Amino acid sequence: MRKTTPEEIEGSRADFAELAAAVARIRSAPDVERFLEELFTPSECVELSKRWALTRELLAGKSQRAIARELRMSLCKITRGARYVRDPSSMLRRAVIRAAAPHSPRTSP
Repeated sequence: MRKTTPEEIEGSRADFAELAAAVARIRSAPDVERFLEELFTPSECVELSKRWALTRELLAGKSQRAIARELRMSLCKITRGARYVRDPSSMLRRAVIRAAAPHSPRTSP
């Protein structure tokens, strides 16, 4: 697989920011789900779901190797996720914690 160049990354920032703003304006989880299914291929949706699951499993204290086996993911991807799990200011960490909170989707960690 070809590596993304710094120029491509820099060139995509405005589009990425616009995408983030569009998602932020969607008001319901079913609408966000539909949006993601329309934007991404089924295999990309599976990959996104696995990344979400690995973060949840890391926060639950599961080992990186166990997660790699269960989700059939590389340790490299899991290590990247672990970096965000350890960072208390991580938006990913906060989102997973909020999603796990019963009856309180807007609860802050």
